[in-house]
Amino acid sequence: MNWNQFLDRDRNRIAWWLYLLALAVGVVYVGYSFVGMFVLGVFLYYASRPICDRVSDYVDNDGLAAGLTLAGIVTPILLVVGYVLLAGLRDVASLSGMPGSGLLAPLLNVNQLTANQQSLVQTLLENPSKVGSLSAQRIRQVVQAAMTALGAVLGALVLLSLSFGFAFFLLRDDDRIAAWFRDEVASPGSAAHAYAYAVDDELETVFFGNVLFVFTMAILAALVYYGFNFLAPPALTIPFAILLALLTGVASLVPLVVGKIVYVPLVGYLAWVAAGTGGAAMIYPIGLLVVSFLVLDILPQTFLQPYISGNEIHMGVMMFAYILGPMLFGWYGFFLLPLFFVLVIQAVRIVVTDLIHGDDLTPDVDAAPSLGARDLGDLGDEDEEDDEAASA
Repeated sequence: MNWNQFLDRDRNRIAWWLYLLALAVGVVYVGYSFVGMFVLGVFLYYASRPICDRVSDYVDNDGLAAGLTLAGIVTPILLVVGYVLLAGLRDVASLSGMPGSGLLAPLLNVNQLTANQQSLVQTLLENPSKVGSLSAQRIRQVVQAAMTALGAVLGALVLLSLSFGFAFFLLRDDDRIAAWFRDEVASPGSAAHAYAYAVDDELETVFFGNVLFVFTMAILAALVYYGFNFLAPPALTIPFAILLALLTGVASLVPLVVGKIVYVPLVGYLAWVAAGTGGAAMIYPIGLLVVSFLVLDILPQTFLQPYISGNEIHMGVMMFAYILGPMLFGWYGFFLLPLFFVLVIQAVRIVVTDLIHGDDLTPDVDAAPSLGARDLGDLGDEDEEDDEAASA
């Protein structure tokens, strides 16, 4: 190869790299513009992957298994979760003194409405019979408000549809994507392969195990609180039971604390009310304390948490991620910040120590071994089995 041929070859490669860099910038821009859709799709993928794997044992078609998982199992669960969250928002609205229609604000995106339009919508929601007495100008305002609300609802439906579609393609093609990654990007035994494997494994724990554990605890807490309200006299009923149940579920992520941060103050409040009532009323808060300790404390720490969530990720770190994420990024921060935390934690475990000391990068875990129990040094056998399954 002469000098001119070498220069032509080098210029050709530089041109391709510049073109690929421009494409990468475009991908980053698209990802940033639709980050909520992508992170929600990633969450749906990891939250449904263990279920899809079980369905695949009975359905010999990846696309059909993915569709059945998302449509027949995940969607009904999300509807139940959505109802519980709406009930919790209703309790929040009641606590803040807002009218019941305030619950619709997050769904209808009323922040885009003027104050006059918001007042008009609230009036019509509370008394629809006033529609006939509106002037032409007010009717135009109603139509504008309705179109704004309809646009927000349609936007939410499109977002959900695209997220479900993204999760579907990931569920259907994940084995082929993983095989391509191992063959072309990070071969087994490399630090990049171990890092990708650890991130993938922990995201399943975070998005399936932890979220399932939170809502399992919330459902158990709701059963306990509503059961207490059914048995207790009216003066001792638990206010805002759904909201307290959701808070109990979130608090369950805190190691050792579990639900104590919610049900102990609640029992103290009910004991104070019972002391003022007199008689045998004190038996109700005592009974609630015993049942809560057994069902919302001993049961999750002994059986539910090890079985559902596993012990490979620090629950306290994830609690901060779930709480701070929406505060920092909005609604999709609930999924984005835990994902970012997992990327950081696994980089610290596998890569950072070797980089600091100038050593060769290895797949070994050099730091924070308690944040990931798997041995990442030898994944070759598992990868060969995965490649065979993907090509089958």
